[in-house]
Amino acid sequence: MSAQPALQRFVDDELLRAPMLADQLVEETLLAIKRESAGGSLRERQLTADVLRALNDHRQLVVREFVRALREQTQRELAQAAPSRPALPTGPGGLSLVDEAQVEVDVEISRAIEAVSSVAEHELREVMSFTSALVGDMDVARDYNPLRPEVMGQALWQAAQALPLARAFQLAFMRHASQPLAQLMRKAYAGACARLEAMGVEPATYRTVIIFGSQRGRRQQDSFFDPQANRAESTTPLPGPGGGPQMRDAAASATTQPGAAAAARAVATAPRAASGSAAAAATLPATPAPALAAAERQTLEQVLARADRLLRELATDADAREREGLRRQQRQQLVDSAAKAGDRETIELVGELFDTLLGDRRLAPDLQNLLARLQSSALRLALRDRGLLNHPTHPLWLLVDRIALQGELHPQPPDPERTQMLRQVHGLLDTLISEQPRDADPFRWARERLLAYERSRFEQRRGAADAELHSLQALEDQVVAGGPPPTSPGALDIGQLDTVPADLLDDLSLAGPGADHPADGARWLAGLRSGDWVHMFMQGGWVNAQLLWYGRHREYWLFADGASASTWAIRRGALERMLDVQLLTTLAPRSLIREAAERVLRRDDERGG
Repeated sequence: MSAQPALQRFVDDELLRAPMLADQLVEETLLAIKRESAGGSLRERQLTADVLRALNDHRQLVVREFVRALREQTQRELAQAAPSRPALPTGPGGLSLVDEAQVEVDVEISRAIEAVSSVAEHELREVMSFTSALVGDMDVARDYNPLRPEVMGQALWQAAQALPLARAFQLAFMRHASQPLAQLMRKAYAGACARLEAMGVEPATYRTVIIFGSQRGRRQQDSFFDPQANRAESTTPLPGPGGGPQMRDAAASATTQPGAAAAARAVATAPRAASGSAAAAATLPATPAPALAAAERQTLEQVLARADRLLRELATDADAREREGLRRQQRQQLVDSAAKAGDRETIELVGELFDTLLGDRRLAPDLQNLLARLQSSALRLALRDRGLLNHPTHPLWLLVDRIALQGELHPQPPDPERTQMLRQVHGLLDTLISEQPRDADPFRWARERLLAYERSRFEQRRGAADAELHSLQALEDQVVAGGPPPTSPGALDIGQLDTVPADLLDDLSLAGPGADHPADGARWLAGLRSGDWVHMFMQGGWVNAQLLWYGRHREYWLFADGASASTWAIRRGALERMLDVQLLTTLAPRSLIREAAERVLRRDDERGG
């Protein structure tokens, strides 16, 4: 049985249990409403009484709609090459005018997603390892589970809309159903794992375990760099153009070298430097076996030159486990080419850091080769200056972080916009590697060229929205002058947002990025400029959006989705409310090298007991 049919069979089996799950969900929600409404106000008791009556009268309709939505969304997830957030409306750059009802829905979907993610955190990691095994990804490079919390949250909202009630009552149902859904999904995930294990499926093994959005306690680890220094650079791009040749993407995995881990601990005692937060990566492909067999001992430059050539030409459908074995042989060649013991230790350490950096499953697969190509440059610099590994703000590491960020700012493959970005970055790396840089200046130049490409893309998107900008400015002038409000649906209004019940916003500090949220929201919002990127919860999912424009009165703001042609016009008051409930936060490159070093040390700690 091939990988995709194996996953399809697993999903079909789980969907057979969906009607029972939905019926249990309704039953548990009814009980939760009765318990929670006892101590509420008169208005709350009246609202929940209407929800109870409608839920009893239309129980089968809610169950049927939940199952239908779940089937549709899981099949959509299976049809995609990689998991992604719920589909957002796309089109030829049309303007989406967000109203207050959509924000209320986003709040409740966010709450349901976070509830499932938190309650079933351990079970979700188990399901991830089993579904990775079903598709043959034994390194758990990404999440193949089509029944993720995002899918369940969307299905719950579709079921809520089956109730023939006003939006406020549907949202009340969502609010009461989130915790019962989380508890039921914890059991459902555990049961799915038990069934797969009984069938003889062996779960895949995490080479690097990274827990996303975990709300449970975290142990403080010894860090390679200073964990308190969070941002190494601004997200505001620089002006200018750029270009480059076609890329072929590749996936790979990570390995562990005990000697290199020990070396990482030795380096960790060196003076610490400021850093960025955390981002994405995958693995370093290797030299083909015939080429390796033909050369028993080569110079370091020969090995690096051959590695880069093969990375540049690596096929997208290469087998991951074969690549891992070849990469290990390539690592041994690099060690054999070193004449000094100190050089061999540095090669091991750089290799271990890149293995770990590229083992982070948050890195888009088509960016894996790009970052792997920079290992040769990092090794050359480290052999000349060991201090490179103590400075996460070195231009080389800032370039790595900026390249990784591109995967989050562009549509998914095979979108032409993403293909153009890959060509651009490959072209920069071709020029950079041909220079065999021996100091920081070439990396600084390459990063500036990448920022120039981002700026060019921003100008194109803003130019395409020129007509909408003029309309929004006229609308803003009218509102500020005290004119009548628009009769058609407009941008999200502060007055409308003030009608959102306060209890809808409880506990939303658990949703979204947490520690990355700006401490002073008002100052952060005032400091936003056109071209800046933000992370926001919009229309049922988290998106990375770029600020295209704000009005002369800073009352109306226009954001563009990085992964589609969607745009959203939002009023200032709505943005402030979104900040308050952590549905809007900053987006900046993360320091991949700092996180890689911390994970190397963590693995060393675990091996040492």
